Amino acid sequence: MEDHSGLFYFPMPFAEIPLAAKTDALAELFGPLLNEYVHVAGIIVSNDARRRLPLPLDEDAPRPAAQGFRRGLPLDRVRETIVIPRRILLPEQTSLIARMGDAEAAALDWALGKLGVPGGVTSLLADSSTPPRVSPLWTP
Repeated sequence: MEDHSGLFYFPMPFAEIPLAAKTDALAELFGPLLNEYVHVAGIIVSNDARRRLPLPLDEDAPRPAAQGFRRGLPLDRVRETIVIPRRILLPEQTSLIARMGDAEAAALDWALGKLGVPGGVTSLLADSSTPPRVSPLWTP
């Protein structure tokens, strides 16, 4: 479920609520649904990456019924992902999703490195000294 700021409408910005509290609240909200719909293995709620500078430090919120991740993404984006698995016996059943959330911030730089692009995302950005390109097709 991708949240474009419609899921969490509160008088105070949801971004100010601690990640652990959000993780617990979503686990409490969606837990009964997982019990009712046994064919669903879990629910992942991920917000639309919002802009923020400076980027916050990575934060993890491992809770009894869910896991929360906050990651600064390349340039100026921050994403929060909360994984609410079904009550399962083997944690490796959801570990792939947890590992993906944990490594999201470095994924683009890793992929660009595999493609032979040194310097990752930053190397793709034009600095302010680059003259504007003149072309009828170019739209800055």
